[in-house]
Amino acid sequence: MAGLSAANTLTKNKRDVLIIDKGINPGGRLSTKNHPLFSFDHGAQFFTTKDSEFNELVQKGAKNKEIAIFDHPQKGPVYVGNPVFKSFISTLVSPFNIVQNALVTKIKKEVEKGTRDWCISIENSKPVYANNVILTMPAPQTHAILPEFLTELRQTSLKAEYQPCIAILAGIQLSHDSALILNKNRSTFEPILLEKRNISWSIGKWSHGEKNNTSYISIIIHASPKFSLKNIERNLNQLSHELWGEWKSIISEDNKLNISVLPEQISYLEGHIWRFARVSRIADDSHMRTNMQHSIALAGDWLSGPRIESAWISGRNAAISLLAK
Repeated sequence: MAGLSAANTLTKNKRDVLIIDKGINPGGRLSTKNHPLFSFDHGAQFFTTKDSEFNELVQKGAKNKEIAIFDHPQKGPVYVGNPVFKSFISTLVSPFNIVQNALVTKIKKEVEKGTRDWCISIENSKPVYANNVILTMPAPQTHAILPEFLTELRQTSLKAEYQPCIAILAGIQLSHDSALILNKNRSTFEPILLEKRNISWSIGKWSHGEKNNTSYISIIIHASPKFSLKNIERNLNQLSHELWGEWKSIISEDNKLNISVLPEQISYLEGHIWRFARVSRIADDSHMRTNMQHSIALAGDWLSGPRIESAWISGRNAAISLLAK
């Protein structure tokens, strides 16, 4: 989101922009996992807005039915993807030149030779040259890629701290009749919410095939920070089955669904580790974020706070700082 925001501001100011993204899909923590039968927002599940610029974009997304309002049991009305964030992010990305699945391995400027341009090395690709650079990776990855001569920016990137998150993606396919039994014959298929024990957040979203009389549930399970930190180096396949078993156990205990109709072997089960899921300590604005001499700036939620729009604000601020040069 910080990269998209920076690109948005720079493009408005008639600058040529290239976004280099290591992800297969754009959006960062709002990216969507593609699957033929199921759809998963495997990062952030919802967000709120206060910033006027970001809110305007969200309202456009709501008008286009890319964004929906969901009544969170603790937080009240929040914004969610409709049914996932993919369409919303695709609209945000559409005006920009973006390279996906591109891992930046090094950025270099030959200062001793008086070189003005940055050379950006990309794995298995030709290097890219740029007058200005904005880095939007998590703080540890930013620190790893910053050249030694940018001492103060490197110090800034050491100030942030994160909590990890183990995320599980579970997909269930069953007949519509079984879906009704699972849903205890309720005609309205509401999202399945769960926050208990080692699960800090889980939501299951229904979809229904009209032609084949089949129902689908796409379930995201986020482990608690404590569980994630303790188990992050364990086998991900084992963790996936363990958390899926805990999800079923809690659902059964709480009597939310009739899980007797769940298939023994579900259609899809995959784990994902977010090592830098949530910022627990930011590098506040007392630390350098832009080096004007070398035309490079830092952006990301680790500079502003753990909210989705914090990343947007940070990207905009980074772009403005370079435009002031």
